[in-house]
Amino acid sequence: MRDVLLILNFGGPQRAGEVEPFLFELFRDPDVIPIPGPPIVRDVFADLISGLRWTKTANQYAEIGGGSPLVPMTYEQGAALQALLASEGHPMEVHYAMRYTRPDTRAALEAIKAGGPARIVALAMYPHYSFATMGSSYGELARQLGRLGMGDWAVTYVPAFPTDPDYVGSLAELVQEATARLPEGVTPHLLFSAHGLPVSFVQKGDPYAMHIQATVAAVVQATGWPHGHSLAWQSKVGPAAWLTPATDTELRRLGAAGVEAVVVVPVSFVGDHIETLFELDIEYREVAEEAGIHHWVRAGALDTRPRFIRALATQVQRALTGDTGCSRGCCRLPRPVEVRGLRTVPGGCQPCPLPPYVLPGRGAGAS
Repeated sequence: MRDVLLILNFGGPQRAGEVEPFLFELFRDPDVIPIPGPPIVRDVFADLISGLRWTKTANQYAEIGGGSPLVPMTYEQGAALQALLASEGHPMEVHYAMRYTRPDTRAALEAIKAGGPARIVALAMYPHYSFATMGSSYGELARQLGRLGMGDWAVTYVPAFPTDPDYVGSLAELVQEATARLPEGVTPHLLFSAHGLPVSFVQKGDPYAMHIQATVAAVVQATGWPHGHSLAWQSKVGPAAWLTPATDTELRRLGAAGVEAVVVVPVSFVGDHIETLFELDIEYREVAEEAGIHHWVRAGALDTRPRFIRALATQVQRALTGDTGCSRGCCRLPRPVEVRGLRTVPGGCQPCPLPPYVLPGRGAGAS
């Protein structure tokens, strides 16, 4: 039986005409915006919001080259991972599934099915689990497996890996390279910026913030960073309460405190896309300058960095041998009711040993 690696990611529009359909699919996802009621209610909501937002969003994409680099970079990461696995005795056929743009999950599974029975390893390109990212991708995969009559195929879901040594090490390398770009004698504040999440998700048990916090602590330890650092959250959408502090708020706080140099580390992203190229490089850079921060350096993206690809290979190899790392407690299964009985390894997942994330106002919620 052949081994197949299915790489799942968020997706992104490649040209202006794809922005509105991308937003529609995003906002109709119940794992992203859990609107009660039948699917038609979500569809009406998604149609309204995508219609209102697409022009502004398309203009932002225009400022970074016209489209998202996330999809082509995912293919590059997959090719690098496939080559590394083959060199270590694990040749695998690789397919790709984007959650909100093409190629979608159904198309990927149809291509896999056409090749005959296979053992599938599902790798979502999110080192941290959230209902809205890994949970949504794995949930859609489980649904489509059932709809295509592939429910009895052998599928292993790779869990989150927020403290994998090579993942942490690759981020530490990026931090060191970024700080080296500052003028000699300038000591920066490290600002870790992660994609935000509604507070309601954390209250319902989403471990994302806890995973992010664990990564930040591990990177600070790996670099031996002796100076100031903090964690903030970006990309808020809508009026609901999200995790705080927001990245722009934290930048203003740092400026008011007299901080003159900041190295911002996009901790929840494995490749560049609109949140790094537009939000961080353009919007938040302007906020930093207005706040009196004179030196601004953004750490690079992981992309096909060898040590990051090594981290991905480790996760896939564990899945192939039946040891997905669930004993670390960093795994959550697909969320939909119809697939909650799935197990990734015998015995399922144990309670997460990471320190719980405490919401601001109830204790220290960030590094």
